[in-house]
Amino acid sequence: MSYETKTATLAKGALTYLVAGEGEPLLVLHTSGGPLWTPLIEKLATTRRIFMPVLPGFGGTAMLDSVASVTDLADLAADFITTEIGADPVDLFGGSFGGRVALYLAVRHPDRVTDVVLEAPAGVAVGADPAAQDPQAARTGLFAYPDKARHLAPTPEIAQGNSAAFRAYGGPVLVDEELVALLPGIAAPVLVIMGTLDRVTPPQAGHYLATTLPNGKLTYVYDAAHAVQVDQAEAMFRVTRHFLDKGAAFIVASREYC
Repeated sequence: MSYETKTATLAKGALTYLVAGEGEPLLVLHTSGGPLWTPLIEKLATTRRIFMPVLPGFGGTAMLDSVASVTDLADLAADFITTEIGADPVDLFGGSFGGRVALYLAVRHPDRVTDVVLEAPAGVAVGADPAAQDPQAARTGLFAYPDKARHLAPTPEIAQGNSAAFRAYGGPVLVDEELVALLPGIAAPVLVIMGTLDRVTPPQAGHYLATTLPNGKLTYVYDAAHAVQVDQAEAMFRVTRHFLDKGAAFIVASREYC
């Protein structure tokens, strides 16, 4: 399914976004790899109207002077929802760095968000040993099946810009103490999805979220690394779709997700 590229005029400046599909809206906050139209997003667009803002500085876009932090990105996303999607709250998906932004969005603008899906979210690895983190794993452990990602890779220039933007927003961060302190205040249903082969986000992150969020759930997708949405798109689609459709009635152990 092809997507359209549009521009939103927001209070803090112009914001490029990708949009496709029909159905209830789903706001997608991309990873530090930029706005990639992954196999999962392709599948979700068959059941949902996908809105993927290109966060400033990513995907070849310019930074915005008044957007300099992850909390600024969350506020920008809230403005985007109101301006481009509508007055009603929307379901939310955030991957890795986008998951960190999504959590701030749920904290700062709870009236803008309904159900939240997080893929290996960044910034919440409470209890992880920084000395045990392998920088090489962070660079090479994104995919269990790199061949599935080859057609998604941006140009070297775009990739360099993505890395610069990621650093400008304070990444990478193992534990965002400000965010962690706010997690118990998130009332929205949240599903955390992690890959069993993930060497980038430690298991402690998912476990901590599942026990700290008032309405948090955790599930693993087998044979997937950090980028679950690329490695095992079909399996992730099934569990994501059912969670978004059922909300509070979702049960991770249900056989229909298998």
